[in-house]
Amino acid sequence: MLSRHATPLIVLGVIVGLAAPLSPAGASSASSALARQAPHTVRICQRLGWTAVTTPAGGRYIVRNDNFAGRTECLSNSGLRPNFTVARSAANSRGSESDAYPDVFYGCSWGLCTRGSVLPARLTRVREARASSSIDDRAGGRWSTAFDIWFGRHRSGFRAQATGAELMIWLDAHDFPAPPGPRFTVDHRRWYLYHWVGKLGGRQWNYIQVRAVHPVTRVDQLELLPIIDHLVGMGLIRRHWWMLNVESGFEIWSGGTGLAMKSFSAHVRT
Repeated sequence: MLSRHATPLIVLGVIVGLAAPLSPAGASSASSALARQAPHTVRICQRLGWTAVTTPAGGRYIVRNDNFAGRTECLSNSGLRPNFTVARSAANSRGSESDAYPDVFYGCSWGLCTRGSVLPARLTRVREARASSSIDDRAGGRWSTAFDIWFGRHRSGFRAQATGAELMIWLDAHDFPAPPGPRFTVDHRRWYLYHWVGKLGGRQWNYIQVRAVHPVTRVDQLELLPIIDHLVGMGLIRRHWWMLNVESGFEIWSGGTGLAMKSFSAHVRT
């Protein structure tokens, strides 16, 4: 996605507004307040609104309404767990760039950090990285569902536009026929590969799209490092760069109401 956050933006929380990494105290107070107000469902309609969520096992994530085009969009979160449904979307992009990427993530992204995350970390120090997701993609419009992993040239890259690489792992898409392109196989899965240089506000980075040849709506413990290692071998990612996050969401160009991230988890070990 080349137009996400064209200018630095203040990240607004559902309960509190923050422009710095989420502190343990901030995460606790935000979650507590949300739990008191809506123990079952949290609705996020604010542009760039977010809420901290946890798993029963204690995994900590952030659900975020990354609505950079500013058109009406609302997310519904259930039980303060790592899930969301696109309850309303007025996305209507007619160009090559999407209007929004509602997501749930682990790590650090645009000034927000999940509590207790081992990310950012130099890629050379990452020993294990896996991600799981389950989606309901019965929705009209033009969209993709993807993991989004950012790499910065410096540890502080998550505070603004990272300038290393953006790796998008497309699992499924609607109204996006797969054009002919190179393929590769990792861990018995076949992928298309597309890449180019993204540019924004005088900064640039490698944009890499790895797209499942056979679309799926659920992945369990997808091994990320073999894919990353393949791209390192191509020179698209550098081992001394910093892995900033693991995100999972929907790139929405149009429509999208009803898209649901039913579950998400990420495991990164350094």
